[in-house]
Amino acid sequence: MTTKRLTLAILLALGTALPAAAACPAPMAGDTAAAIEANQQRLVCLQQELSQKSEQYQYKVEINAIERKIDDIQLQRRFDSLNFPKPVTPVF
Repeated sequence: MTTKRLTLAILLALGTALPAAAACPAPMAGDTAAAIEANQQRLVCLQQELSQKSEQYQYKVEINAIERKIDDIQLQRRFDSLNFPKPVTPVF
């Protein structure tokens, strides 16, 4: 339960911290200087979007790894809290 809340809080913080990404402009046809410049700006915009998305994906992967570690620790604690009787070894 707490890991889900932690994940939600982190994702909300990341969502508000990142600047609002505007959609990149459509490609322009033609080989004029203005069209080439506009397409160059579009490519830069697309690269920035890709960089942001890959960074967000990396954060999600890290969050999932942390959640798995927390789950493993909680499971280990539950297992450790169980009181198993000591095994009896037969004497021959």
